[in-house]
Amino acid sequence: MKNLIIPIDHLVMLAELDDKEAGQMAKAIAQYANKETAPSFSNGALKAIFTLFRSNIDAQRESSAKRREINTTNAMGKKSAAKKKAAKKAIATDSESQQIADDATEASEAVEESLPLDAIEAVYPKLGTYRNESLSIWESFNEEKKRKAIGFVQTYISQTPNAIDQMYLNRYLGAEPWEK
Repeated sequence: MKNLIIPIDHLVMLAELDDKEAGQMAKAIAQYANKETAPSFSNGALKAIFTLFRSNIDAQRESSAKRREINTTNAMGKKSAAKKKAAKKAIATDSESQQIADDATEASEAVEESLPLDAIEAVYPKLGTYRNESLSIWESFNEEKKRKAIGFVQTYISQTPNAIDQMYLNRYLGAEPWEK
């Protein structure tokens, strides 16, 4: 993992440990984040605390994998659309066939695929457990509103840098802060 975000409540819990235990926990977290190697603590309290860190790391790893997959898919889609346009233009040699190709390109661009909820989940930092509610709200949006919601995420994060103050995705979509 390149980045690891540790929630404040986890850090508070870590601060409650004595220095030796905190050092062991920090090393265990780093080892698990980098190499997915789980520690073998003899101390039951450290084992219990580590399970919280492990679930957080696993969730971040899964989210990162989803984000990479979506970004790759989006990048491939953009490249293939450009290749399709180039191929259509190469085939169309006379003015009539050129007009047909242009019309087909415009029609295919007009009928865009609907943005999936995954598109905003890849960039929004606080997803929560209300995915069905988020999906329901997302599906009620038109494409322009979906693009605005995604485009506003970075602005929202910069306006609300403290993760505790940020809304979960379902609340963000329901509140529509990009419209304000």
